[in-house]
Amino acid sequence: MRPAATPTPAATASCPTNFRVGFVTDVSGSQSVVDVDGWRGVSAALRDHPCAHAERIISRRPSDYRHNLQAATDHHDDLVIAGSFLLTDAVADAARANRATHFLLVDPIVVPDDQPNLLVLSFRQDQAAFLAGALAGMVTRTGIVAGVYGPEGAEDRSNRLAFEHGARYVRPDIRLLGAYQPASEGAPYANPGWGGAQARTFIGQGADLIFGAGGSTGIGALEAAAEAGRLCIGAGTTDGLNPPPCLLTSSVKFIDRGVQLAVGDAAAGRWFGGVHAVGLAEHAVGLRRLTDPRLTAAIRQRLQTISDLLVTGPLTTGL
Repeated sequence: MRPAATPTPAATASCPTNFRVGFVTDVSGSQSVVDVDGWRGVSAALRDHPCAHAERIISRRPSDYRHNLQAATDHHDDLVIAGSFLLTDAVADAARANRATHFLLVDPIVVPDDQPNLLVLSFRQDQAAFLAGALAGMVTRTGIVAGVYGPEGAEDRSNRLAFEHGARYVRPDIRLLGAYQPASEGAPYANPGWGGAQARTFIGQGADLIFGAGGSTGIGALEAAAEAGRLCIGAGTTDGLNPPPCLLTSSVKFIDRGVQLAVGDAAAGRWFGGVHAVGLAEHAVGLRRLTDPRLTAAIRQRLQTISDLLVTGPLTTGL
């Protein structure tokens, strides 16, 4: 379904070109973080392009994906954005069928085959998780920290490995506990009861900080940490919620920033296909809410130093 166009801003007679962007949603519409933040990134990118024009195309059902991507192409949009991993197969097919149109796929779970007219935007979540682990190593008093993760997908493994590398970087003798949500424990990323029970198990083993990184499963772990009076760090799981009192920060992907950069490049004629990873250097990942009074100036400064080392190269996340 194509809603009324949203100019950003409207073209004028003095404009030599009219760069057009079509942003295709998944069926979750405004409930999707990638949809909301991605559309914000499009708007931010086009503020400095008076000839640009963008519109958001709402998908009502999965069968709309291919139709809406093709409709944007037929509408002569210069850049067509798939604003959800759910559109991965559809946008790959659309790119193969429409070689003259540029396509952007935002933060997929599975990267499609390389195509010159398809840009896949990924985020260095491992860098943010490394910082979260470093912070955990700084604040733990027992020397034991734990992570509760989703069902061992690629991002779950990245979160865990980078978090543990970050913790060991700061405190080599730290004891690290962790668990992935097993297949037997209900819907992936959606079992806060299991997440809470696992966090309580780790707390019983001496963990005084819990890293909750598995959707609502992770939120359950954070809530258990709060109930036990322990510290906690989230992983993009706390947006729109009242933060639990244990929460020091959350490792996050700034989808709007990544999309803004990609759309800005395309509008300026700087196009490249393939996978493009953005991270700390582009301010596209990081830690949120570093204003917590429990994070002293010394802690914040050390986190900044570690971040700088990850950007410049002497330090890596281990992935």
